[in-house]
Amino acid sequence: MLDESAILRLERLASGDYEPDERPSQFPRFEGGAARAGKGVTPWTLFDAWVTARQPAPSGVNRWRVVFLDLEKCFGSADDISEDDAREWARKLVTPRRGPRTVNDVWITAARTVFAWALRERLINSNPFRSVKVTQPRRIYQRETQAFTLEEAATILRAATAVVQTKTPLEGAFRWVPWLCAYSGARAGEITQLRGSDIREEGGVHAMLLTPDAGTMKTRKPRRVPIHQHVIDQGFLDFVRARGSGPLFYEPAKINSSSDPLKPRRPRAVTVRQKLAAWVRKLGITDKELSPMHAWRHTFKQIADRAGISERTSDCITGHRHRTVGAAYGAPTLEDMAAAMGRFPRYPS
Repeated sequence: MLDESAILRLERLASGDYEPDERPSQFPRFEGGAARAGKGVTPWTLFDAWVTARQPAPSGVNRWRVVFLDLEKCFGSADDISEDDAREWARKLVTPRRGPRTVNDVWITAARTVFAWALRERLINSNPFRSVKVTQPRRIYQRETQAFTLEEAATILRAATAVVQTKTPLEGAFRWVPWLCAYSGARAGEITQLRGSDIREEGGVHAMLLTPDAGTMKTRKPRRVPIHQHVIDQGFLDFVRARGSGPLFYEPAKINSSSDPLKPRRPRAVTVRQKLAAWVRKLGITDKELSPMHAWRHTFKQIADRAGISERTSDCITGHRHRTVGAAYGAPTLEDMAAAMGRFPRYPS
């Protein structure tokens, strides 16, 4: 049965009275679903929510903060950003000091990732960065491989061996981190955050435990890596005993982290890694196509293959993802990896 006011409204329409009906305005506005999703949500608040939910590595937060500070400056509501707006924003990011590759790999990737998460969480109505990409010229490489040449590797390792005094953690890093990277293919950051308690002997095998408990790890999974006998012969275990159970290559901070998750302090192990990279550049390894520390991963895999170490085993040592699901089953034991490491040839010292 129709409400009396509805009947009166129909009668007015029938008589030609088309004045707006003011009655609906006395009811509260419906703000469910999409109307509620975009209310008051800015790019920065999305980033804040994403950091809280995903808890990414501090280095990632610091790298992406500038992206969302810029988005916050350029736009209001996150839902007001159209795909055309997103494309125009991305194009303007390319400058003589910031190339298309950085814009694509850092800036657009950050925006796309956080907005995609926010869309899944129904915090926004669309992801305007989903298909955005700036055009970048095809890169021309001068190097055949991202591995060190024998001469480059020898230059770094000779310089490391020449560090006689290791009274400070940084001196210890210059002395031992290049050798540990060379004989493990580990990421430099995984080595610089090692603690004395992570160096252990198991079943007669000296190994280092690379674990998220010590700091950020890309895989977020621990792994044990045998220490090559050549490193042991040079006195690495003596260095570890002298340093104790704490961090090997940096002094622990009195305050380990910032209370603001959106502005975390840079981990000291990261600072050490950066100083090592700068040190390698000063040795004359200046090729911009070559990463001064990450190149050890390429070098290790190259030599391991030449030494007859299976890709499956070298992947377990370096922490690379296996090509197939089946390869992850029945992973080689620490003893298996130590036996394989025994076939890895010694670098000249």
